[in-house]
Amino acid sequence: MYTNFNDLDKNSRLWVYQSDRAFNNDEKQFILQNGKAFVESWTAHNKALNASIEIKYDQFIVLAVDETKASATGCSIDKSVHFIKALENELKINLLDKSKIAFLKNDEVILESLSTIKSKVESEDILPELLTFNNMVSNKSDFDSNWLIPASESWMGRFFKAKV
Repeated sequence: MYTNFNDLDKNSRLWVYQSDRAFNNDEKQFILQNGKAFVESWTAHNKALNASIEIKYDQFIVLAVDETKASATGCSIDKSVHFIKALENELKINLLDKSKIAFLKNDEVILESLSTIKSKVESEDILPELLTFNNMVSNKSDFDSNWLIPASESWMGRFFKAKV
């Protein structure tokens, strides 16, 4: 069953899907309409899941499940991945590619290839205070407090320490 994202329990399980480009208004409407329909019918072992879908920064899809009533299982998680893959096919986007890191620079999402991060830190194209999206957060509480963090506080922190 669909629940407003803000009403989900802070321990709700969460997945962040980063797109390789920003969504336009029609795509956002399509994602939310189909996403709400998906979470309305999303079940685990025939139990309705209390879930939500959000779009953030026009480039991230956040799917969350409040597991206080029913837990997401392997099969139900597989269903969500199939939903995400269907969005990829329909909208000609990539949501499952983990080779790009997203930053927020001047209120714009910038993607950098994972393979260039170390050299970009060394050349100071990526500074310690540059905000990065930590898409590895796994629950709503972490999402609210640790999704958007300075690069130096992320896994990239080791590259900044190596510079000193």
